Amino acid sequence: MLINQVMKETGLTRKAIYYYESEGLVSPDKNPENNYREFTVKDLEKLKKLIC
Repeated sequence: MLINQVMKETGLTRKAIYYYESEGLVSPDKNPENNYREFTVKDLEKLKKLIC
């Protein structure tokens, strides 16, 4: 899923998600064709736990 969908699911801002990525708490794959971050369900679950 793309970052916009993760934002909707978690209520986090784009900046917060990038911060958690920079801290190594989530590690989305990057699509080589368009360089978009692709988050997994596991990434989404980790982010949801962080905001509890």
